[in-house]
Amino acid sequence: MAELREVANLLDGAKVTEEELQTALQALLFHQCLYEDWPYPPAYRLIVRHFATVQSIVRAFGYRLVNHAVAGMVVLEADGVVYGVHMARLKKDETIALLILRLLYAEGISSLDERGRVYSNTDDIHDRLRTAGEEPPAMTRLVEILKGFQRKGLVRLGEHDPEEKILQLQIMPGITVLVPDVYVEAVILWLEQRAFGEEADAQQPATDSMLAHLADYRANLGAEPVESSDMADEADAQDDPNA
Repeated sequence: MAELREVANLLDGAKVTEEELQTALQALLFHQCLYEDWPYPPAYRLIVRHFATVQSIVRAFGYRLVNHAVAGMVVLEADGVVYGVHMARLKKDETIALLILRLLYAEGISSLDERGRVYSNTDDIHDRLRTAGEEPPAMTRLVEILKGFQRKGLVRLGEHDPEEKILQLQIMPGITVLVPDVYVEAVILWLEQRAFGEEADAQQPATDSMLAHLADYRANLGAEPVESSDMADEADAQDDPNA
């Protein structure tokens, strides 16, 4: 493509080939979160080295590129309406699992490793789902969900113990960018309400699902939805026979 060749000419001349640039951009679009050691370090290095130029490229397509140097991470965020994002929304069980992972990351903030990652496992996810009043998915379905999140750089799957039926995983720092603190606050409030058997705020309507609670919480705060968490309304609509 002539356009990419022109851009490549801006990137150190012959030091960056058209193929290298294409591969880096494709990796960024596919994974959304790239780290210095995973899933494709050459793409991360090229993007960081030529951050301003790559940022101008993705901005033309309605995206925002964020560099988190401490975590060794670059994240591609939707900046406004992006074609295809609405159709790519998560299913209900995926949304709930994502929120639980974000909560586990917040709870493990004091035990972050040097790259800002939290170590967890599928038992932790099951326990938190039950605490939230949600039925955990079958192990095969949970692994399928986690593999989808792994493709986006939100988790990194580790060893699987077939006897104990536990899968080790790392929750990656990219999850904090794609699922803001406001959603963690909403989940914590929901768990507190379940624990004490009462609504923390009498002004808010009682809800019988975590996703409905999050939708109410977000509406009351006037929070803007984000791509990876703008699923509560749709998930509830899937449960509504009249939707």
